[in-house]
Amino acid sequence: MKTLVVDADAIIALINKVDVLALDAVKTLKDLYASEVKLVYPPTTIVEVITTFQRKFSDSGLSSVIAQMLKDGQFNIVPVDQNLLEQAETLFKPRDSKQNTMFNAVIAAIAKTTNADVIFSLDKWYEKVGLRLATSLFNT
Repeated sequence: MKTLVVDADAIIALINKVDVLALDAVKTLKDLYASEVKLVYPPTTIVEVITTFQRKFSDSGLSSVIAQMLKDGQFNIVPVDQNLLEQAETLFKPRDSKQNTMFNAVIAAIAKTTNADVIFSLDKWYEKVGLRLATSLFNT
């Protein structure tokens, strides 16, 4: 079974149907479910999603629902410890692009330390650090 680390952009695109990445995210998720993969989530991903819906989309109701899902254990959470943060820091290059955040670096570090097969994200930055995107599983 393949393991995928989930990025916030994929979750946001799945929920926010007007997101420019929504169609790609939905198609990828359908393909992933058909492939029986294990999705894992850094806590930072869920926190980023909650914050985005609360601040950017002014949807405190949805933010509350996702927070409750987190509390109820509905996400397979991979812990982030000091060692992982140090690994993420080596991948974090804030001067390269403001779009590539410490959130991305944490996801990449988790993928590298857990030998995850791919990242469920639509952000091409992960390929620059030697990781595969979920879309590559179905476009080969």
